[in-house]
Amino acid sequence: MRVIWRALVALQIAIVAWDTLALLEPYGIRRAQADCVAYLTMAHSLVLGRWLQTPAYFEPASHGWVHEWAAGYPAAIAAVSHLTEEEPFYASRWLNIGLYVAYYGLLWVFFSSEAELLFFFVWPPNLTWSVTMALSENLFIPLLVLLVGAIALYERGKKTLGALLAGISLMALFLMRYAGVAMGLAVGLWGLLQAFRGQWKEALLWIGLAGAQAGVAVAYWAWNAANHPQGLTGLTLRNMPMPPDLFWRVLTDITFLRFFLLVALAVLTLRWLRGKPSFTTEEKRQHTFLVLLSVSQLLVYIVSMIQGRVGIVDNRHYALMSLPLLWIAARHFQRTLPPKALLAVGVIFVGWQVRNTYRHYTWAYEKKHLPYTYWEELRQAYDTLPPHTCIVGADMGYPIRGKRTDLCLGDIESYWPVLVRRCSCIYVDCGPVDLRHKLGLSGGIPWLFLRYCDPPCTNQRICLRKAACANSK
Repeated sequence: MRVIWRALVALQIAIVAWDTLALLEPYGIRRAQADCVAYLTMAHSLVLGRWLQTPAYFEPASHGWVHEWAAGYPAAIAAVSHLTEEEPFYASRWLNIGLYVAYYGLLWVFFSSEAELLFFFVWPPNLTWSVTMALSENLFIPLLVLLVGAIALYERGKKTLGALLAGISLMALFLMRYAGVAMGLAVGLWGLLQAFRGQWKEALLWIGLAGAQAGVAVAYWAWNAANHPQGLTGLTLRNMPMPPDLFWRVLTDITFLRFFLLVALAVLTLRWLRGKPSFTTEEKRQHTFLVLLSVSQLLVYIVSMIQGRVGIVDNRHYALMSLPLLWIAARHFQRTLPPKALLAVGVIFVGWQVRNTYRHYTWAYEKKHLPYTYWEELRQAYDTLPPHTCIVGADMGYPIRGKRTDLCLGDIESYWPVLVRRCSCIYVDCGPVDLRHKLGLSGGIPWLFLRYCDPPCTNQRICLRKAACANSK
């Protein structure tokens, strides 16, 4: 039976890897949304030895500093890019596949008897699409497994190694995502729980590790502030407060929640039919910690929304909050279902992955998409512009391959800052909407577009038109 389970895992990895690599070019730049562009920009800057310095965005500054995303995942991409001599975009795909394999490896090392079932539940098929994109989840999830595994090691008596791995994973989780501070909060709460149990040595250890992560976070944000032209840390409020219809939007827009509720219903049904499963004391303690991980993420997310930093309702956020609880659900399945029924669950997950990958295939070929070579064309076009040029309606993909930091890029939101900045020239990117990845017209069309982009560029991927230059008469 174990051989069949491992075959299912291998098949799942092969399908995800095929999706990641075989559809890379046909899908084009559709697999690079805003966060991906930011991570690839950061990786490109690191490869060039410029840390996170990029063309200026949205402000009249001498250069930009990518501060709203943590640098851990881009640093991993940059390292693979350096080793393979591949551009960060392609290096990220190889990195992601390696991380997906490492994720199973970590489960096997720490939780070998249940590694295969956890493999499908903790990174389910409705989240494996992250492997096909440059997203920090691909490193965050393996680190989450490492943290839980470290707690398990500590509970099994390997206290020094468990504490060391827990500390490493905590620091790395923050460097993957700022929301990783929620993991530190969970470890701090875990320490308080040990204090209530009278285990003061353990309490001081876990609270100390949580405090150390907080110190790393403060130091990182201070480093951002020291390098950003305007002293921004990365915690800038985005004027995106909690939407008034939050709960309705979560119920209607978060498709991952439907999967989570279905699993929860299945667990409750199994408990009703077969009774409450028995868990060891070690497993019960792990479950307490897993619940703390979910609750802490939810608390940090709610506070961020109230403060106006994260006003969006995104599947990815809620998926990461749910993963620790899905871990507990997987154990319920394993304790209450017979082996053949459990194996059927694994087959269902693989079938679900096949269905998702087939949908990706049809999306890739349903119409012609801009290829990745578009960004090279963009780089060549922008690199010909005079020094210190400002581009209104600029394509944010330029920093993925471009090497200049003197350009000021921005969409409609940067229109007025561009006018008050000392630009040698002002250009407007008039690329057609149906061929552009990001034209920047979502906020309305200012007079520059109406004046300089008429007639429209109907058959050109790149269409730069000069609006004014300081030396022009």
